[in-house]
Amino acid sequence: MIYYSLSNPSDKVSFKEATIRGQAPDRGLYFPENIPTSSRSFFDNIQELSHEEIAEQVIRPFTGDTLPDTELQRIVAETINFDFPLVPVTDSTWSLELFHGPTLAFKDVGARFMSRCPGYFVRGNDKSVTVLVATSGDTGGAVASGFYGVEGVEVVILYPSGKVSSVQELQLTTLGKNIKALE
Repeated sequence: MIYYSLSNPSDKVSFKEATIRGQAPDRGLYFPENIPTSSRSFFDNIQELSHEEIAEQVIRPFTGDTLPDTELQRIVAETINFDFPLVPVTDSTWSLELFHGPTLAFKDVGARFMSRCPGYFVRGNDKSVTVLVATSGDTGGAVASGFYGVEGVEVVILYPSGKVSSVQELQLTTLGKNIKALE
């Protein structure tokens, strides 16, 4: 999968490079060149697949060949290692509740996946990656939890003084290691 900058469509990079850079040099956001669709057979057989197999099949087109199968399997397993139930809203509508993760924020899934990718990409390098996050609460807690202890990745979280809940502030400030929070 190739990603391009929304500010400069000629700036094209791999998933690995987009992940390491975070933002394009022109300050644009990276976006996939195309949005893949899943096959009819995927949906016809989805009940026979584990949560991990579903996640792998959905995310694989976006990562391309930048992650070996074994690494993608490990990353997915570490990402979705908590329950997030599918609950009925109506007879024909269901909702996936993503707020059952470690920080009780729907962002736990995305933060956990994205933390493990740069962790893999910088493995064995002399360089580390620094992730800068500005938050008013949920994002910072999910990022802190997701990136906690990921080798080769340093996280700096900026949060407004007196504007996050006491629980969120504890999520941001008590981990240590590679997580630094600045009020």
